[in-house]
Amino acid sequence: MKKSVIRISIIAAMLLSFAACDDVVNIPATDRLTQDAIWSGDEAILDQYVIGLYGAVREKSTVYMNESQMTDCMTDILKDMDWTQSRRYNRKMMNYEPFISDDASILGNWGDSYTRIRRFNEFLRDVQVYGTKYNSDFLNARVAEVRYMRAMQYFYLIRVYGGVVLRDKYVGPEENDKARMTEAESWQWVIDEIKTCAPDLPAAWDASNFTRMTRVAAYGFLSRVALYAGQWDEVVAAADSCVKYGAILEPNYADVFSNKWSKENLMIVDFAPTGLNHNADQVFRPSGDNSRHGSKGFGYPMTPTAEFADAFEMADGSAFSWDAYNANPSAWGNDPFSGREPRFYATILYNNEDWEGRKLETFEGGEDGVRKFEKGTGNATTTCTGYYLRKFITEGDHSWDDAGSNHFDIMLRYGEVLLNKAEALANANWSANKTDALKALNDVRGRVGLPAKSASTLDEFMDLIEHERIVELGGENFRFWDLRRWKKGVERLNNVSFHGVWITQDATAPGGFKYEVSDVDDGTKRVFMERYYCFALPSAEINNNAALGGQNNPGW
Repeated sequence: MKKSVIRISIIAAMLLSFAACDDVVNIPATDRLTQDAIWSGDEAILDQYVIGLYGAVREKSTVYMNESQMTDCMTDILKDMDWTQSRRYNRKMMNYEPFISDDASILGNWGDSYTRIRRFNEFLRDVQVYGTKYNSDFLNARVAEVRYMRAMQYFYLIRVYGGVVLRDKYVGPEENDKARMTEAESWQWVIDEIKTCAPDLPAAWDASNFTRMTRVAAYGFLSRVALYAGQWDEVVAAADSCVKYGAILEPNYADVFSNKWSKENLMIVDFAPTGLNHNADQVFRPSGDNSRHGSKGFGYPMTPTAEFADAFEMADGSAFSWDAYNANPSAWGNDPFSGREPRFYATILYNNEDWEGRKLETFEGGEDGVRKFEKGTGNATTTCTGYYLRKFITEGDHSWDDAGSNHFDIMLRYGEVLLNKAEALANANWSANKTDALKALNDVRGRVGLPAKSASTLDEFMDLIEHERIVELGGENFRFWDLRRWKKGVERLNNVSFHGVWITQDATAPGGFKYEVSDVDDGTKRVFMERYYCFALPSAEINNNAALGGQNNPGW
């Protein structure tokens, strides 16, 4: 089966450092592939070199880099139980380790991205010298892949820092000093680059390359970039191109996360337990699973907040409310988690749920929780919110017990693209596009059987978009960046604490459990400052690049 996604294989991981092995390519084994070997005219060797460059994509994977990429832990979506230097979400957002004017700290990617960009530029430079040795169709597709991956690196840079220094060719020390582009100019360069390379990408690869870049992946990513840039027409056109190249909404929402072949998944990173793997199971699984999965020692979990869990509607589209449940629990079958919309069950693991042949025990003293978070000494291997995140783990999977986790990661899917389109249509011209914008939004809701929503004003519609992006994309690390681009970070994330449910066994309570919404931030208010909308450039770049004039971003 051919798919429009990315695969980072064991071979790709080895070739990331350009290592040569006889069983990978038929060249002498050396520590590094030489330039002559790479550009010998052998298409198989050059192709493996390009696959190696996909390491830049893998490193942006949530599950592969979950200890540094899980930005939902900086929002009302997830709560991290860690208080160490390894994962610093709590320390940052509680202002115990403030962001400073030296760099973006845990969000910083300036050095890593420019290192990757330099390697992409080396490839594109060498194409000009050696490209005549190859079939033009073969070469054009590989060049397009590399240009797309380079554009992705610039997206991640602009998202954090605003305007960037454009390095679009291989340069020497004499060209070190170069001014930044504006943010608008930076976004425009990325948009133009994706639009240029997209036609040269295959509509589909053969089965052995089923996860590499395709046109639909490029247009899906273009919809995301253009949304950040506020180029509404580009968002809509890119979303429509995704449909042209086969993107659909998966009829069953849960299948998006269990079936890597789903046509909704436009770009994924694939893994294997004995090859390239990750540790998501140890971070997201209920703590009671440890003894049933190799007793490997689970890490400090990152678990859904009450704010996130409560955002999921009832199956009929009405809002969930603890007050409504407590007023008449028998109408709910004495279970506050019954009757929710399908995305709740695909996303959240909750108390007393059937899971791998047992009942989850996220109550106090139970096998899976619940334990209070405490600053300084609060590290724990169980939940403090009463919930666990389900999206990145597979029920009944034991393949990782003696190795690493192999659940694939979704880098881009059509559900996001449709919400991008809805937002763009509304912002381009609410009066003219109201019907189409609501249709795109309600297509996403309709997939899970929820009734259509309506809105009279753009503000009302944007409230619907915000809600829908929470429940559709929660745990996939959009929330922090959405709040920044909407300039709602201060409103949503400053001077607030977030919550979980403290659950106790109580024979007198409905269903045998008592549920109390409780603070999970140890009484500390979170901090989000205006200057967080654009983080500080690295001091080393300011000091070493004279063309920056010693200037940092506003507020730093």
